[in-house]
Amino acid sequence: MPQLLAFDIGGTQIKYGVVSNTGEVIAAHSQNTCASDGGPALLVRLIELARPLVAQYQPCGIAISSLGLIEPKRGTVLGAAEAVPQYPGISLIPVFEAEFGLPVTAENDVNCVALAEGWTGAAQGVQDYLALAIGTGIGGGIVLGGHLHRGHRAAAGEWGYMNIGGQVWESQASMSGLVRRAVAASGELGLDGKAVFARVDAGDVVMQAVVADWLALLATGIANLIYAFNPEKIILGGGIAGRGAPFLQDIRAAVSQQLLPDFQSMTQIELASAGNHAGMLGAVRNWLNSNSVSALKGSL
Repeated sequence: MPQLLAFDIGGTQIKYGVVSNTGEVIAAHSQNTCASDGGPALLVRLIELARPLVAQYQPCGIAISSLGLIEPKRGTVLGAAEAVPQYPGISLIPVFEAEFGLPVTAENDVNCVALAEGWTGAAQGVQDYLALAIGTGIGGGIVLGGHLHRGHRAAAGEWGYMNIGGQVWESQASMSGLVRRAVAASGELGLDGKAVFARVDAGDVVMQAVVADWLALLATGIANLIYAFNPEKIILGGGIAGRGAPFLQDIRAAVSQQLLPDFQSMTQIELASAGNHAGMLGAVRNWLNSNSVSALKGSL
């Protein structure tokens, strides 16, 4: 079975392992990113992690998912990677190709999650969909006509920076934004998302009002994306997805309230389902989409 070495490079953790051309995770490992050591040290670390797996599994290629804006031809980190000092400017692809003599691809991490959702997750068989990651911020990936849409400078999907009602959307509608709203309303420090929703479920009227306002703002942004892209599906992931069915029911209702009647049934909203290895899976899917697969029978 053809296999690829996959990396999912985050600001806190590196997930890496071996994935088949059919989406089976054969081996999975994780290491601390050690972001404070900087980009050049991170690159050395990645090569060292790759060596034993390349020797053991003899992969046919290397697929990389990474934080930051990633230029796909050379895998150059263009920016938005503040978590790792001196990471912008590094070109991942030529370094790995020179070291291992294998074809390499690199892509932004949230774009890879979007590709994973279309391959093994909630958007299988869908040609036009958006994937939103709602966590500390709000980012996303765009798939149109079955192809990833990167934009002119690989920055498409940075909708967390949208201005809605005089506010930066992700500063208020992300999970961190929800927590800040809850702390401001209650005067209680040390809250997190789980605690906020536990209070909501217990009937705390203050927290219920906070969450209702937060849902309305989140829904406004999602409705704007529906108007702009007319996707068949929107896939919601990130920390909020852990709330499951109650959140899905609430956000569907809130988005419907923001849409004109003709648009209310056009787009289906679902929770992400590709799992904890979505970054690696999406990196592999990107590799398969980008390389000749004549030798990979059944890969697509």
